[in-house]
Amino acid sequence: MSQVLGVWRRCVGVVFACVLVSGCAQSTTEDLGAEQSTVLTETTEVTTPAPVRPPAVFDPCEDIPDEAVEAVGLDPATKYMSIIGGEKHDGQHYDFHRECAWNGLHMRVFIASGDTPIEEVVNYDFVDNARQISINGRAALHYDLVTCGPRVCSEVAFQTGAGSVWVNLNLSSLGDLTLQADDLVLEYTALLEPYLPAE
Repeated sequence: MSQVLGVWRRCVGVVFACVLVSGCAQSTTEDLGAEQSTVLTETTEVTTPAPVRPPAVFDPCEDIPDEAVEAVGLDPATKYMSIIGGEKHDGQHYDFHRECAWNGLHMRVFIASGDTPIEEVVNYDFVDNARQISINGRAALHYDLVTCGPRVCSEVAFQTGAGSVWVNLNLSSLGDLTLQADDLVLEYTALLEPYLPAE
């Protein structure tokens, strides 16, 4: 009988020891897993910073990628530095103003960025029928231009810090005369807005 009890005690002891070792091993694995998870999380946070938009006065020729230009039907190869839609021959930007233009089939898109507050843009002599709108959830100013009328050209402006950025669409008379620049500029601006400076 004592031999049976002795064997039983040894078995219980071995089982108890196994349980302890198993528990320790599991605890160690969980601890290591938690440590690894923490390290990976910290690494991910460091190596994947949030995207940063360009500064308020940015260079559309440099800061807007070709794929964004192609998305609105423009040819990236036609890109040229521009002053109010015309090439500036000395190849230099104004310090307070950056401009760029691209051509597509029977149209041109001109984008400018400057330090002019949007409140001043609405008072320009060439601005007509200005109205407040929202594009991609962002406040904007939509207006026509007295020089060409809403069928041929139209513009959208956003506040960018202390300045503003403008997207201008100009349609050629050689294209579809049923198209309205006043409508199309809203579609094109919605595609380009993610590449423009923040408010």
